[in-house]
Formats: sequence, structure tokens, C-alpha cells
Amino acid sequence: MLKKYETEIKIIDQVYGEVVEAITNAPDSSDFEASRIYFENAKARMNDWARKLVKVKDELESKEDVQDLTADNRPA
Repeated sequence: MLKKYETEIKIIDQVYGEVVEAITNAPDSSDFEASRIYFENAKARMNDWARKLVKVKDELESKEDVQDLTADNRPA
């Protein structure tokens, strides 16, 4: 049986892994050139992450609405 949100979970896991990798691979702040390159690359990656997260949001919004599970015949 496939999970209901399998594709969304995969995309979020991928974005999370890339964010963690970007954080752990930050250069030393005293190296100006490495920092400049790092932030240019990080900016491009953030645009990609934003696109992926918007895709996940759209997919989640297009799924069925959760049905109201409240009972109309509540005990007195």
C-alpha cells in the first residue's frame, strides 16, 4: 500500500537534506571569496527549494478535503 502523501514526503525530505548540507558546509567567515561563492550558490538553491515547497503546497491543497468526523448523535 502506498502512503497517501508519499511524493510530498520525498520532496520535503530532499529539501531538508539539502538545507542541512548547506548549513554544515558553510565556509569560514574570514575567507571572503569562499563566502561570496557560498552565498551565491545558496541563493540559487533557496530559489529551487522555494519552487519545490510551492509544488508540495499545491499538491497538498489539491488532495481531498478532510471529512468532518464529528458525530451528530452525541450522547446527552
